[in-house]
Amino acid sequence: MPDQLSYDLLAGVKVVEVAAWLFAPTCGAVLGDWGADVIKIEPTTGGGDPYRGFFRTSAVSPTIELANRGKRSVALDLSTTAGHEALLRLVADADVFVTSLQPSSRFRLRIEADDIRAANPSIIYIRASGYGTRGPDAETPGFDAAAAWARTGIAQFLTAPDAPAPTGPPGGIGDCVGGLSGAGAVAAALFKRERTGTPSEIDVSLLAGGLWMNATILMMEANAGPEGSLMRGQDRRAPRNPLSNPYRCKDGRWLHLVVIQPDPYWRSFCEHIGRPELIDDPRFVDFHARMANNVELVDLLDEVFAVRTLDEWRDALATFDGVWDALQTPAEVVRDPQVLANGYLLPGEEPGPPLSTIASPAQFDGHALTALRRAPEHGQHTEEVLLEYGYSWDDLAALKDQGAII
Repeated sequence: MPDQLSYDLLAGVKVVEVAAWLFAPTCGAVLGDWGADVIKIEPTTGGGDPYRGFFRTSAVSPTIELANRGKRSVALDLSTTAGHEALLRLVADADVFVTSLQPSSRFRLRIEADDIRAANPSIIYIRASGYGTRGPDAETPGFDAAAAWARTGIAQFLTAPDAPAPTGPPGGIGDCVGGLSGAGAVAAALFKRERTGTPSEIDVSLLAGGLWMNATILMMEANAGPEGSLMRGQDRRAPRNPLSNPYRCKDGRWLHLVVIQPDPYWRSFCEHIGRPELIDDPRFVDFHARMANNVELVDLLDEVFAVRTLDEWRDALATFDGVWDALQTPAEVVRDPQVLANGYLLPGEEPGPPLSTIASPAQFDGHALTALRRAPEHGQHTEEVLLEYGYSWDDLAALKDQGAII
């Protein structure tokens, strides 16, 4: 099989994206992974997408690669008549329009749904916002650490009551979840349009994505009834199920038992940890006994796990059928044989400086991609794309003179 840089599910689908930072651009990146031709519109000034200035290594910008791999970049000044006309020409035969601009900016630049649909009535239009399109915060800007992490209760739930500071999010967690949900929504809308001829107008938000990430906790809270909250941050010293709990090893590393139906595994677990006498111990003989004596069992297991290193426990638990895993560092994750074997971490296409990129989660037809197309430089494909859409070299020269392109 030749090197494959994207799947072909969306081959022939054209996407025009007027968006910045991480949330909406990851939607476009996933659509590109699935085979769509994604044209990223960037401003002509300020270096384009402001995310280009963040987190650059000596050779590459990992965050730009994550959110913009596989796209073509066209630099347009949409505030100019010529720049706006160029956008509408690109939109005229596109299938999808993606934007994360605030309502005031969309209005000022004339890229609201009605403006875009005037040029292409059949286009699917997707808006990405911080807090949704209705309510008192509909026009409030949002980033994932605020809208998807703090606002949705995740940070509060994960922060211990005596912690000196709130638990912070991994960078971009709400953005990546939201972008993936946006890509899935676009795929559904393409299917609907194929069947019915009717295009959809889609809204995704960081707030909605954060609620979905925290859905199990919030569903419990929303249905608690008069007795009050059913879900609280878990105290690892007194969990309901001590076999679904983290434990610290001799070398300071942690592992997490996730044996959520522990009774069938109790005998095997006791044997694997070298404590067969606990199998018939009346304090721990079944789930209810272990729950009643949870503090005592956690103290005991803390002592047990503290006598071996994580690697020693990997060996000891290798044949244990219950679910558990080690808490890995990011450095370990990107070298994890299971991650690499499944193609979840891919190189960037050649040529170019060395690049490792996280693949979007879905794989199709039994194979992973061999590499991922690199993100474009600011405005790299401006001339190429506009020539495809009927502009001449003289037209491009005039557009440059007007400041509509770079």
